[in-house]
Amino acid sequence: MELKDRHVYERNKLAFKFGSIIMGFELLSTIVYRAARVGFLTTTVMLVCQILIAGFFVYSYLRYSKRNRGKYLMMMALLGSYLVVMLGSVHITYIWAFGPGILVLVLLFADNKLTLVTAVSVVGINVIYIPLFFKYSVEVADRQYAVYTDTVFSLLIALMSVFYVLLNSRHNAESVEEIEEGARLQEENARVMKEIGEQIASKLEDANEAMEGLASKVQSSAESAQQISESVTLTAEAVQTQTEMNANITESLENIAHQSRAMRRNADEVTENISDGNSLVQELRKKSEESSAINAETATMTADLQQSADTVKDIVSTILDISGQTNLLALNASIEAARAGEAGKGFAVVADEIRALSEHTKESAEEIANTIDELIKKVTIASDNMQRSVDSANQQGEMIVETGDKFKEILEKVTDLTRRATVISEDVDSCVDANTKVMDAISNLSATSEEVAASAESSITISEDCENDMKNTEDILHAILEISRANN
Repeated sequence: MELKDRHVYERNKLAFKFGSIIMGFELLSTIVYRAARVGFLTTTVMLVCQILIAGFFVYSYLRYSKRNRGKYLMMMALLGSYLVVMLGSVHITYIWAFGPGILVLVLLFADNKLTLVTAVSVVGINVIYIPLFFKYSVEVADRQYAVYTDTVFSLLIALMSVFYVLLNSRHNAESVEEIEEGARLQEENARVMKEIGEQIASKLEDANEAMEGLASKVQSSAESAQQISESVTLTAEAVQTQTEMNANITESLENIAHQSRAMRRNADEVTENISDGNSLVQELRKKSEESSAINAETATMTADLQQSADTVKDIVSTILDISGQTNLLALNASIEAARAGEAGKGFAVVADEIRALSEHTKESAEEIANTIDELIKKVTIASDNMQRSVDSANQQGEMIVETGDKFKEILEKVTDLTRRATVISEDVDSCVDANTKVMDAISNLSATSEEVAASAESSITISEDCENDMKNTEDILHAILEISRANN
């Protein structure tokens, strides 16, 4: 439904509701004031006429609710009903009040002709009412001025309705003219804006081409910067990791040296105790308690020696782990150097040196581990033999010869232990030398960083090109701004 048809329908609908209320009260007044009715119309005739008019009113709405014809027919029905109730109620002076209600209702339609016809009809019905009142009413003397006043009020309300509709029509016409003028101005503005838009579109195309070139160059710059960033990051991580590993190696070497010194001291003490045991074998029967004490002390020292050997083995295992990580790091560094191309040749040499040092460290650590394993085995054997020596202290009378042999065997193993401790000390010195070379290799990484920095020069050149493109874009946008100001 279009807007105009919807407005017609809504006005007819509201008029039907309000008109039904007016007709309902008119029917009610006809019935309420039937007892004192005078004149040429009876209550029955009035009711029949009002019912017929009400039926016509309802038919008009149902048949023409969406058309302008409906308002004319409904207003005709309301005026007819008002005429019937005024002609049949000449004995009631205030029955004229239904007329102003009809005049208010007609204002809904904002129709000049319909309002004028309705106003004239309402005033005419009130004028016809005057002679009928003087002819049939029994209260002429008491209410004659009231009848004149009612007619004047009806005339004033009718004039007010007509003037209001005329004024409203004029205002609506002026509003329409103003709206049309606004529409014309908007059309003109739209035309100007279209021209400006075309000019802006042309400039924006130029800006778009410049921005596309800028985006391409910025992307190339970003890729170069990303590669440089990745290379520098990997180098920094490698340096940091290698530094941490070297620190761990240094700490492990210090622990090994400490344990080696402890092993030497323990070996010297064991040797001294074994010598004392050999000199006391001949007097073992007389000094069995002293021999048992010496054996117990020797067993304790042997256990300490075994514990120290285990500690050294753990440290050597740590060195092997660190060596493996260093080798893996060197391999990763070689791969990254190959990816870096010419800028990574110096870094590749350093990575190969680190890998060679790592392999040497691994071989030394494995040799240390093998030596320590043999040491642990022999210390375990010595500990078992010492324990058996303690257990057999109570039978030393019968086993004096066997005890002497055991002491001799222990002395040989302690001698071998001392020799192996010397070998461990020499291996530790080799690890220290290897660690020093690794530290030198880490120092060479700074030189490699300078080569990587040279790759950033290409990014600087690209950045200068980007700056020029941005200047062109700025000029284009400035031209767009000038066009916009000129048209404003």
